[in-house]
Amino acid sequence: MLPGQQVSFFNHFRFCLFAGVSMLLLSSCLVKKNYPKNIPFVYRTNVAVNGNMSQADKRDLIENLENQLDDSLKPRIISTWGIPVLTNPVIFDTANIDLSKIYMRALLNANGYFYPTIEDTFTIAYKKRHALSRDRDQQRVTTQFTVTTGKRTKIDSVGFDLLTPELQQLAMRSKPNSLLRKNDPYTHQVISNEVDRLLQVFHNNGFYKISRDDVYAEVDTVIAALIDPTLDPFEQLRLLDSLQRKNENPSINVVLKQREARDTTHLKQFFIGKVNVYPDQIYVLDSADVPKLDTTTVQGYPFTFFYSSKRFKLPFIARNVFLFPDSLYRERNYFRTVNIFNRLGSWQNVDVSLTERYTDSVNYLDSEIKLYPSARLNMKNDLEVSRNIADYLTTSQFFGIGVNFSITNRNAFRESIQSSTNARFGIELGSNFIQTLQANLSHSIYFPRLIIPFRLALRTEERAINQRTVFNINGAYTIRREIYDVSSLNTSWTYEWSNRRARSRPTVNWQLTIPNIEYTRLQGKDSLAKLIARIPSLQYAFNDGFVIGVIGGMNTSWIRKNRFTNIKVRLEESGALTGFFRNLERNNLFRYVKTDFEVTNSHISRSGWAFRLFAGFGYVYGTKGDQPENKLPFFKAYFAGGPNSMRAWPVRRLGPGSSIIYDTAASGANDRFGNMQLEANMEYRFNLTSIAGIKVKSAFFIDAGNVWGKEFEDKAGNIKIEEASFAFNRLYKDLAIGGGTSLRFDFEFFLIRLDWAYKLKDPRFSDINSGWFHKLELFDGQFQLGINLPF
Repeated sequence: MLPGQQVSFFNHFRFCLFAGVSMLLLSSCLVKKNYPKNIPFVYRTNVAVNGNMSQADKRDLIENLENQLDDSLKPRIISTWGIPVLTNPVIFDTANIDLSKIYMRALLNANGYFYPTIEDTFTIAYKKRHALSRDRDQQRVTTQFTVTTGKRTKIDSVGFDLLTPELQQLAMRSKPNSLLRKNDPYTHQVISNEVDRLLQVFHNNGFYKISRDDVYAEVDTVIAALIDPTLDPFEQLRLLDSLQRKNENPSINVVLKQREARDTTHLKQFFIGKVNVYPDQIYVLDSADVPKLDTTTVQGYPFTFFYSSKRFKLPFIARNVFLFPDSLYRERNYFRTVNIFNRLGSWQNVDVSLTERYTDSVNYLDSEIKLYPSARLNMKNDLEVSRNIADYLTTSQFFGIGVNFSITNRNAFRESIQSSTNARFGIELGSNFIQTLQANLSHSIYFPRLIIPFRLALRTEERAINQRTVFNINGAYTIRREIYDVSSLNTSWTYEWSNRRARSRPTVNWQLTIPNIEYTRLQGKDSLAKLIARIPSLQYAFNDGFVIGVIGGMNTSWIRKNRFTNIKVRLEESGALTGFFRNLERNNLFRYVKTDFEVTNSHISRSGWAFRLFAGFGYVYGTKGDQPENKLPFFKAYFAGGPNSMRAWPVRRLGPGSSIIYDTAASGANDRFGNMQLEANMEYRFNLTSIAGIKVKSAFFIDAGNVWGKEFEDKAGNIKIEEASFAFNRLYKDLAIGGGTSLRFDFEFFLIRLDWAYKLKDPRFSDINSGWFHKLELFDGQFQLGINLPF
């Protein structure tokens, strides 16, 4: 071992020892003076689980079992400046152990464990109040529960036995969508979800009044009696004995049944009756303030409107009402009406009431839709302050001041079309006083429907929800003193919608931008030319750019077994059609196709693993003048590093590949871009404590990935620096790996993240031990300040 490596090892050892001792001291409970002296009190209660299940499921079960403990067995721990403190400990009583076992067994039964064993032990430790005290007047009781779950009961068969023929027919027709499937684990929650699903089917077929009181689930006679909390203990033992015969492969039969109706109206189908709409209701405290209402109808719509002003176009209101007179009542149409008016944003409150009306032949639900408008205009201005310490054009540290002004119209064109105009003016102060001036003006219009000149291929109008069309235009002008002037203009037309899926399937959100136009014009100055000569990579970042193309995106997410999964796919192109116009292509039109794929998976409980995979690739095929292009524009290119990517590297300071071309330049402040990126991230997240109501969390993480470019190929495609381009046989050599830890302060509405990471494998030194642990020193890590979780 080299001397330097030995010193490094001992530095790491001392640091780890100090950190470990500190965490042990902070994690031990400090008992206050108000504990019961010379009397056993509850100090700690532990729960362990033995069973055939994954570690994640075991952690969840332990957490749920701890919540089932009797309150008198839960240590009363609060946090004082990050140190857990035991306050007002409860006097220990063995009766609370028996109560806790009853509650824990009920939870286990509800999750399909019908014959668990729960063993308990407790120990008493006699401790001094402090080191100088003579008396051991603290009698700390630690209780240990060991739960052996046994085999989990699975669902064997599912049936429906409803007294009303119409309900039985609907249930059988919807059986393929049942949440109860053979060999799935039995839980009370999945039974409850199936009852809710069945009720939703009934509510969507006119049975307005049927409720949970009318439908219940019946399971095997033995099981049903066993899970009855009022069962006599001796009878429970007898039933347990009969259940042992199913111990090898325990299963259960579930039948959904109907109780006798409390009144006949619960079993009647309802139709929509009169529909009255009040588009501009106001809150009044005195009946004398009630405005006079005019009454009218809209051609083609069977609704009656009562209005006092012309703030809204009535045909627009009518298009968003889905409760049609004489149609069968469907709950989904009721909630669709409520949700659409809430989402439009022009009303502060939406009240849709239903009133029963009975006739000899038909039962009706008369509806009143009362809409209470919000203020039409909203103006906002604010001041922002920033500090820029990572500028790659100069070594100065800038202090920035910006003023923002925005005005929002919630009801443009009287159709709840929202328009927003934003203006921003900012300056950056540097060594030469005013270093940068920037002005920005943008305008966006949000239409609450899809405005298309052709019929979009959606399955049905009913399945396309959350429809929106967005028009955006943005102009900006930036003056960078003695370096450049940049003007830019961007505009886009975007469609957004979601596909309504079955209850058990996640909703898919879609976005289509057609067209997307971006133009940037750069007027460089002498200082920029000198910088490009010193830092060659800047020639790829600072040039004119023209993008005309289409962007498509899709994302979906779901939660299963306490894990949240999100998938995003994005496809973007520029110049596929407009590139055939030679004048455009020769005048800085970028032609490329770019696609991204990202999947994240994380645990939603207090601790657990989180994962992210990202892959992106851009193919460039245009020309610049008479020369072929092979690089993405810098504002579309991939980069790694920073608080949300490869955290062991500063932003844009990794890659491309294992090349060292940027590291051998005269300046180390070289931004690196690429046409391709692969990245994988893994975290173990956990809670530490809370300080003044702020949750303090932590994580250990590993990041792996890199970016690769093609800007070093010549005209014929011959690679000049092969380490900068991607190749499967060089993937291990090019792969960068970083790891570290994080301290996080959760303020509920946002999170501040302090990350510290080390370069575990640096591809820059791939020729030395494959880049592993190259000159790894204690204080050579990378600090990152982030807002919210990295993924």
